[in-house]
Amino acid sequence: MKSPIEDTIWGASYGSVAAVQAAFDRFGPEYHDAILASGAPAGAAQALMSHLNPDAQGIDFGCGSGVLGIALRALGLKKPLDGLDVSAGMLELAHQTGCYRELRQANLLLTESYPKASGVSYDFAISMGLVGDYVPYYLALPHIVQTLRPGGFLGFAVESRSTPWRPLEKLLTDLGLTTLSETILPVPEGKLTAQSYHFYVAQIR
Repeated sequence: MKSPIEDTIWGASYGSVAAVQAAFDRFGPEYHDAILASGAPAGAAQALMSHLNPDAQGIDFGCGSGVLGIALRALGLKKPLDGLDVSAGMLELAHQTGCYRELRQANLLLTESYPKASGVSYDFAISMGLVGDYVPYYLALPHIVQTLRPGGFLGFAVESRSTPWRPLEKLLTDLGLTTLSETILPVPEGKLTAQSYHFYVAQIR
């Protein structure tokens, strides 16, 4: 059984995009606190930062309230990230963290919402709670990878029950990515339902 927060948000994910926006707008502050308390953002940041220069420039897909920005800055990342999310309420929370340079509201189910490869070249991209939860991995990852410079890094999490590993592994290979590490990020029972994320760090050739 899901928590009251997740009952609303996950229920909305099977309806309209407007319903997802409304759910996150309503429960944003509570969701922000619960995700930070889970320790998952800190674990993801630690796994990725071991590969990054402190001056690296990154982008956060499905940035939500900015928990990954907070976690990366706490581990020494100097430059603020760019971020995209469907919820205006969550973007306002991300803005308040001071960890983001540019924030944009975007429906990442639509391919035109992703930054164009010709106009950007990030040192890294990061995503948690988006790929597999709200956007299929095979839709999101090709567009995310296009925003990276050669040699750039991708850190992304998938919920262990939502994404089959073998097709995901094949897609990463097809996209020119080499997987560097896999970290299990458990979310303990509490305001959120107990679950496990697999956080992968990969590098593009």
